[in-house]
Amino acid sequence: MNASKNIKHSKLWLLLTVTVSITISTAITVGQWKSQDQIEILDAVGEGGLAIMSLIWLVATLLSRPAGRVTTALSCGLTLMHTSLLLDCLDEFLTFDHIHPTLSSLEAFPAFLGMIVMSFAMYWWYQEQTYLNLTLLKKERHFREHTFTDYVTGLYSARYMEKQINNEFGMLESKDKPFCVAMFDLNAYSQFCFKYGIAKGEELLRNTGQLITLHTRGCDLTCRYAGDKFVVLFPDTSYKTAHTITARVCEAAKKHYQYDDDLTTINAMTLSTACIEISSRTTNSGVFEQLISLLQQNKQAA
Repeated sequence: MNASKNIKHSKLWLLLTVTVSITISTAITVGQWKSQDQIEILDAVGEGGLAIMSLIWLVATLLSRPAGRVTTALSCGLTLMHTSLLLDCLDEFLTFDHIHPTLSSLEAFPAFLGMIVMSFAMYWWYQEQTYLNLTLLKKERHFREHTFTDYVTGLYSARYMEKQINNEFGMLESKDKPFCVAMFDLNAYSQFCFKYGIAKGEELLRNTGQLITLHTRGCDLTCRYAGDKFVVLFPDTSYKTAHTITARVCEAAKKHYQYDDDLTTINAMTLSTACIEISSRTTNSGVFEQLISLLQQNKQAA
Protein backbone atom coordinates (compact mmCIF):
# COMPACT_ATOMS: atom_id res chain seq x y z
CA MET A 1 0.00 0.00 0.00
CA ASN A 2 2.75 2.45 0.97
CA ALA A 3 4.77 1.51 -2.12
CA SER A 4 1.87 2.36 -4.43
CA LYS A 5 1.46 5.75 -2.75
CA ASN A 6 5.12 6.53 -3.45
CA ILE A 7 4.71 5.93 -7.19
CA LYS A 8 4.20 9.20 -9.01
CA HIS A 9 0.68 9.32 -10.56
CA SER A 10 0.00 5.72 -9.49
CA LYS A 11 -3.74 6.02 -10.24
CA LEU A 12 -3.10 7.39 -13.74
CA TRP A 13 -0.58 4.61 -14.44
CA LEU A 14 -3.19 2.10 -13.24
CA LEU A 15 -5.82 3.68 -15.49
CA LEU A 16 -3.50 3.41 -18.49
CA THR A 17 -2.59 -0.20 -17.76
CA VAL A 18 -6.19 -1.29 -17.21
CA THR A 19 -7.46 0.57 -20.29
CA VAL A 20 -4.83 -0.90 -22.61
CA SER A 21 -5.30 -4.40 -21.16
CA ILE A 22 -9.09 -4.28 -21.53
CA THR A 23 -8.86 -2.85 -25.05
CA ILE A 24 -6.48 -5.54 -26.30
CA SER A 25 -8.14 -8.46 -24.52
CA THR A 26 -11.67 -7.43 -25.59
CA ALA A 27 -10.62 -6.93 -29.22
CA ILE A 28 -8.92 -10.32 -29.36
CA THR A 29 -11.83 -12.06 -27.57
CA VAL A 30 -14.70 -10.72 -29.71
CA GLY A 31 -12.82 -10.23 -33.00
CA GLN A 32 -11.81 -12.70 -35.67
CA TRP A 33 -8.32 -12.83 -37.09
CA LYS A 34 -7.99 -11.78 -40.70
CA SER A 35 -6.24 -13.97 -43.23
CA GLN A 36 -2.72 -12.92 -44.19
CA ASP A 37 -3.78 -11.67 -47.62
CA GLN A 38 -6.33 -9.31 -46.01
CA ILE A 39 -3.74 -7.49 -43.92
CA GLU A 40 -2.43 -4.19 -45.31
CA ILE A 41 1.15 -4.03 -44.04
CA LEU A 42 1.67 -0.31 -44.66
CA ASP A 43 -1.58 0.59 -42.90
CA ALA A 44 -0.68 -1.67 -39.98
CA VAL A 45 2.79 -0.11 -39.64
CA GLY A 46 1.44 3.46 -39.89
CA GLU A 47 -1.41 2.97 -37.44
CA GLY A 48 0.79 0.98 -35.09
CA GLY A 49 3.35 3.77 -35.18
CA LEU A 50 0.66 6.32 -34.27
CA ALA A 51 -0.43 4.16 -31.33
CA ILE A 52 3.17 3.85 -30.12
CA MET A 53 3.81 7.60 -30.42
CA SER A 54 0.65 8.45 -28.48
CA LEU A 55 1.79 6.05 -25.76
CA ILE A 56 5.21 7.74 -25.66
CA TRP A 57 3.55 11.15 -25.27
CA LEU A 58 1.41 9.79 -22.45
CA VAL A 59 4.35 8.22 -20.63
CA ALA A 60 6.37 11.43 -21.02
CA THR A 61 3.49 13.42 -19.53
CA LEU A 62 3.26 11.14 -16.50
CA LEU A 63 7.02 11.15 -15.96
CA SER A 64 7.56 14.89 -16.32
CA ARG A 65 4.56 16.72 -14.91
CA PRO A 66 3.54 17.25 -11.26
CA ALA A 67 0.15 16.13 -9.99
CA GLY A 68 -2.85 18.36 -10.65
CA ARG A 69 -5.89 18.77 -12.83
CA VAL A 70 -3.83 19.66 -15.92
CA THR A 71 -1.83 16.44 -15.66
CA THR A 72 -4.96 14.40 -14.94
CA ALA A 73 -6.83 15.88 -17.91
CA LEU A 74 -3.84 15.47 -20.24
CA SER A 75 -3.39 11.87 -19.14
CA CYS A 76 -7.09 10.95 -19.50
CA GLY A 77 -7.34 12.66 -22.88
CA LEU A 78 -4.22 10.96 -24.21
CA THR A 79 -5.39 7.62 -22.81
CA LEU A 80 -8.67 7.92 -24.74
CA MET A 81 -6.84 8.93 -27.91
CA HIS A 82 -4.39 6.05 -27.46
CA THR A 83 -7.35 3.67 -27.10
CA SER A 84 -8.73 4.77 -30.48
CA LEU A 85 -5.34 4.50 -32.16
CA LEU A 86 -4.80 1.09 -30.60
CA LEU A 87 -8.21 -0.11 -31.84
CA ASP A 88 -7.40 1.31 -35.26
CA CYS A 89 -4.19 -0.71 -35.31
CA LEU A 90 -5.90 -3.90 -34.09
CA ASP A 91 -8.54 -3.39 -36.77
CA GLU A 92 -5.87 -4.18 -39.35
CA PHE A 93 -5.48 -7.68 -37.91
CA LEU A 94 -8.98 -8.38 -36.57
CA THR A 95 -12.46 -8.07 -38.05
CA PHE A 96 -15.68 -7.40 -36.16
CA ASP A 97 -18.12 -7.64 -39.09
CA HIS A 98 -19.52 -10.90 -37.74
CA ILE A 99 -20.90 -8.96 -34.76
CA HIS A 100 -22.09 -5.84 -36.56
CA PRO A 101 -20.93 -4.25 -39.86
CA THR A 102 -20.54 -0.76 -38.32
CA LEU A 103 -18.80 -1.82 -35.11
CA SER A 104 -15.34 -0.88 -36.45
CA SER A 105 -16.50 2.70 -37.01
CA LEU A 106 -16.88 3.17 -33.24
CA GLU A 107 -13.09 3.08 -32.81
CA ALA A 108 -12.90 6.85 -33.38
CA PHE A 109 -15.34 7.66 -30.57
CA PRO A 110 -12.79 7.44 -27.69
CA ALA A 111 -10.51 9.82 -29.63
CA PHE A 112 -13.38 12.30 -29.98
CA LEU A 113 -13.96 12.22 -26.21
CA GLY A 114 -10.20 12.44 -25.66
CA MET A 115 -9.94 15.59 -27.77
CA ILE A 116 -12.73 17.21 -25.76
CA VAL A 117 -10.88 16.40 -22.52
CA MET A 118 -7.61 17.60 -24.07
CA SER A 119 -9.26 20.90 -24.99
CA PHE A 120 -10.06 21.53 -21.32
CA ALA A 121 -6.52 20.42 -20.43
CA MET A 122 -4.97 22.88 -22.90
CA TYR A 123 -7.07 25.73 -21.53
CA TRP A 124 -6.02 24.93 -17.95
CA TRP A 125 -2.42 24.54 -19.15
CA TYR A 126 -2.63 28.01 -20.71
CA GLN A 127 -3.75 29.43 -17.34
CA GLU A 128 -0.94 27.55 -15.61
CA GLN A 129 1.69 28.83 -18.06
CA THR A 130 0.44 32.40 -17.75
CA TYR A 131 1.10 32.25 -14.01
CA LEU A 132 4.46 30.50 -14.46
CA ASN A 133 5.57 33.06 -17.04
CA LEU A 134 4.96 35.85 -14.52
CA THR A 135 6.77 33.87 -11.82
CA LEU A 136 9.79 33.15 -14.04
CA LEU A 137 10.01 36.62 -15.57
CA LYS A 138 13.13 37.60 -13.63
CA LYS A 139 14.77 34.27 -14.47
CA GLU A 140 13.95 34.07 -18.17
CA ARG A 141 13.38 37.61 -19.47
CA HIS A 142 10.86 36.65 -22.19
CA PHE A 143 13.04 33.88 -23.65
CA ARG A 144 13.02 30.22 -22.63
CA GLU A 145 15.84 27.85 -23.52
CA HIS A 146 16.56 25.19 -20.92
CA THR A 147 19.81 24.05 -22.53
CA PHE A 148 21.27 27.13 -20.79
CA THR A 149 19.85 26.25 -17.35
CA ASP A 150 22.02 25.82 -14.27
CA TYR A 151 20.41 22.82 -12.57
CA VAL A 152 21.86 23.55 -9.12
CA THR A 153 20.19 26.94 -8.70
CA GLY A 154 17.41 26.77 -11.29
CA LEU A 155 18.72 30.01 -12.82
CA TYR A 156 20.11 30.42 -16.30
CA SER A 157 23.86 30.22 -16.91
CA ALA A 158 26.47 32.71 -18.06
CA ARG A 159 25.89 31.66 -21.71
CA TYR A 160 22.29 32.79 -21.43
CA MET A 161 23.40 36.08 -19.86
CA GLU A 162 25.78 36.64 -22.78
CA LYS A 163 22.86 36.39 -25.22
CA GLN A 164 20.84 38.87 -23.19
CA ILE A 165 23.76 41.31 -22.95
CA ASN A 166 24.13 41.10 -26.74
CA ASN A 167 20.46 42.09 -27.01
CA GLU A 168 21.15 45.08 -24.76
CA PHE A 169 24.09 46.07 -26.98
CA GLY A 170 21.61 46.19 -29.85
CA MET A 171 19.28 48.44 -27.84
CA LEU A 172 22.26 50.61 -26.90
CA GLU A 173 23.23 51.14 -30.54
CA SER A 174 19.70 51.66 -31.89
CA LYS A 175 18.11 53.66 -29.04
CA ASP A 176 21.14 54.85 -27.06
CA LYS A 177 19.91 53.18 -23.87
CA PRO A 178 22.73 52.42 -21.38
CA PHE A 179 22.35 49.46 -19.06
CA CYS A 180 24.05 48.08 -15.98
CA VAL A 181 25.46 44.69 -15.03
CA ALA A 182 26.29 43.58 -11.48
CA MET A 183 28.15 40.58 -10.12
CA PHE A 184 27.66 39.04 -6.66
CA ASP A 185 30.16 36.77 -4.95
CA LEU A 186 29.17 34.52 -2.06
CA ASN A 187 31.76 35.06 0.66
CA ALA A 188 33.45 32.13 2.40
CA TYR A 189 31.63 29.60 0.20
CA SER A 190 34.57 27.17 0.06
CA GLN A 191 34.89 27.19 3.85
CA PHE A 192 31.14 26.66 4.17
CA CYS A 193 31.25 23.58 1.90
CA PHE A 194 34.29 22.21 3.74
CA LYS A 195 32.51 22.53 7.09
CA TYR A 196 28.95 21.52 6.15
CA GLY A 197 29.31 19.50 2.94
CA ILE A 198 28.55 19.89 -0.76
CA ALA A 199 24.80 19.28 -0.36
CA LYS A 200 24.49 22.18 2.08
CA GLY A 201 26.67 24.25 -0.22
CA GLU A 202 24.33 23.64 -3.17
CA GLU A 203 21.38 24.54 -0.97
CA LEU A 204 23.16 27.79 -0.09
CA LEU A 205 23.67 28.54 -3.79
CA ARG A 206 19.97 27.95 -4.50
CA ASN A 207 18.94 30.18 -1.62
CA THR A 208 21.33 32.89 -2.76
CA GLY A 209 19.93 32.83 -6.28
CA GLN A 210 16.39 33.05 -4.94
CA LEU A 211 17.31 35.91 -2.60
CA ILE A 212 18.91 37.93 -5.41
CA THR A 213 15.91 37.30 -7.66
CA LEU A 214 13.50 38.29 -4.90
CA HIS A 215 15.18 41.64 -4.27
CA THR A 216 15.60 42.72 -7.89
CA ARG A 217 12.95 44.16 -10.20
CA GLY A 218 10.67 42.31 -12.60
CA CYS A 219 12.60 43.62 -15.62
CA ASP A 220 16.00 42.49 -14.25
CA LEU A 221 17.61 39.14 -15.06
CA THR A 222 19.55 37.02 -12.56
CA CYS A 223 21.87 34.24 -13.74
CA ARG A 224 24.54 32.09 -12.15
CA TYR A 225 27.91 33.05 -13.56
CA ALA A 226 30.23 30.34 -12.21
CA GLY A 227 31.03 28.74 -8.89
CA ASP A 228 29.70 31.00 -6.15
CA LYS A 229 29.22 34.03 -8.42
CA PHE A 230 25.95 35.44 -9.76
CA VAL A 231 25.40 38.12 -12.38
CA VAL A 232 22.41 40.46 -12.75
CA LEU A 233 21.43 42.47 -15.82
CA PHE A 234 19.66 45.81 -15.28
CA PRO A 235 18.25 46.86 -18.68
CA ASP A 236 17.76 50.57 -19.43
CA THR A 237 18.96 51.43 -15.91
CA SER A 238 21.25 54.15 -14.54
CA TYR A 239 24.23 53.29 -12.39
CA LYS A 240 22.67 55.00 -9.38
CA THR A 241 19.54 52.84 -9.53
CA ALA A 242 21.49 49.62 -10.14
CA HIS A 243 23.87 50.41 -7.28
CA THR A 244 20.92 51.00 -4.94
CA ILE A 245 19.41 47.64 -5.87
CA THR A 246 22.70 45.75 -5.40
CA ALA A 247 23.16 47.38 -1.98
CA ARG A 248 19.63 46.30 -1.04
CA VAL A 249 20.44 42.72 -2.07
CA CYS A 250 23.59 42.69 0.06
CA GLU A 251 21.71 44.03 3.07
CA ALA A 252 19.06 41.36 2.67
CA ALA A 253 21.77 38.68 2.43
CA LYS A 254 23.22 39.70 5.80
CA LYS A 255 19.87 38.91 7.42
CA HIS A 256 19.53 35.50 5.77
CA TYR A 257 20.67 32.39 7.63
CA GLN A 258 21.12 28.72 6.74
CA TYR A 259 19.74 26.10 9.14
CA ASP A 260 20.55 22.50 9.86
CA ASP A 261 17.90 19.78 10.28
CA ASP A 262 17.24 20.89 13.86
CA LEU A 263 16.63 24.52 12.76
CA THR A 264 19.88 25.63 14.34
CA THR A 265 21.55 28.61 12.67
CA ILE A 266 24.79 27.50 11.05
CA ASN A 267 26.03 30.47 9.04
CA ALA A 268 25.12 33.94 7.80
CA MET A 269 25.02 34.62 4.06
CA THR A 270 27.14 37.60 3.02
CA LEU A 271 27.77 38.90 -0.49
CA SER A 272 30.41 41.02 -2.16
CA THR A 273 29.31 42.95 -5.22
CA ALA A 274 30.49 44.95 -8.21
CA CYS A 275 28.32 47.03 -10.54
CA ILE A 276 29.16 48.78 -13.81
CA GLU A 277 27.26 50.86 -16.35
CA ILE A 278 27.60 50.00 -20.04
CA SER A 279 27.27 53.08 -22.25
CA SER A 280 29.36 51.99 -25.25
CA ARG A 281 29.72 48.81 -27.27
CA THR A 282 32.18 46.26 -25.93
CA THR A 283 32.44 42.46 -25.73
CA ASN A 284 30.84 40.01 -23.31
CA SER A 285 34.25 38.90 -22.11
CA GLY A 286 35.19 42.54 -21.57
CA VAL A 287 32.09 43.08 -19.42
CA PHE A 288 32.79 40.03 -17.25
CA GLU A 289 36.50 40.82 -16.94
CA GLN A 290 35.68 44.34 -15.77
CA LEU A 291 33.18 43.01 -13.24
CA ILE A 292 35.56 40.38 -11.85
CA SER A 293 38.38 42.92 -11.54
CA LEU A 294 36.13 45.42 -9.75
CA LEU A 295 34.74 42.65 -7.52
CA GLN A 296 38.25 41.69 -6.40
CA GLN A 297 39.05 45.31 -5.63
CA ASN A 298 35.87 45.71 -3.58
CA LYS A 299 36.58 42.51 -1.64
CA GLN A 300 40.12 43.65 -0.81
CA ALA A 301 38.87 47.07 0.26
CA ALA A 302 36.19 45.62 2.53
